Amino acid sequence: MALISIKSRSRLASPVILAPERYDPRRKLDTKEDEVIELGEIVISVRKMVQPSTDIEECLVLDTSDVREGIVIARKRPVVGTEIGSAKKEIIPGDVIISRLRPYLRQVAFVDQEISNTQNTRILCSTEFFVLRAIDDLPIAFLVPFLLSRKIQEVLKASQEGGHHPRFIESALLTLPIPKKLLSQRTTISEVVKNSIQMYRASERAIADMVEKSDDALS
Repeated sequence: MALISIKSRSRLASPVILAPERYDPRRKLDTKEDEVIELGEIVISVRKMVQPSTDIEECLVLDTSDVREGIVIARKRPVVGTEIGSAKKEIIPGDVIISRLRPYLRQVAFVDQEISNTQNTRILCSTEFFVLRAIDDLPIAFLVPFLLSRKIQEVLKASQEGGHHPRFIESALLTLPIPKKLLSQRTTISEVVKNSIQMYRASERAIADMVEKSDDALS
């Protein structure tokens, strides 16, 4: 069934954006204003860029394929600053990252402390990621299951714009409505997310140890 959205010229997005995707009614959830807050009220979208440089001794670079279902899944080797290829965004433990490209791939993750092997390694990511950081000292790991939830995924899917590689824009992300009843549980949910990732890291270490033992046996 076709979806029709009628907008007067005065209500078109600036500067007079005519892309039909921008006005898809599925981009808005049916919520009561007094029961939700917008995502942009508790986080900022960080845009700190890092260029290839000889001044960077060691960095870990994450691509969109390194992130899935809430976790950074790749154990990559750090590289020197001249090997990062193109400009990247810098991230820090505690951030939440989400790819703006192909949301159906569910490339969302909490950036945990154990991603990097040393404290001196800078963590960088593709510019395809939006980097979310708390505006205060409260945890935001609870945003991972929120962003992966069915209704939010449907909103992000409907918010894609463009032809060849559709992406959703930053404002579509930062205006997502967070139920206040969910926000009241942010600390508890964040701890569950962090503990789950710690168990994943323990599994990674155990398998890596077995790989090393196999290498030793074959040498």
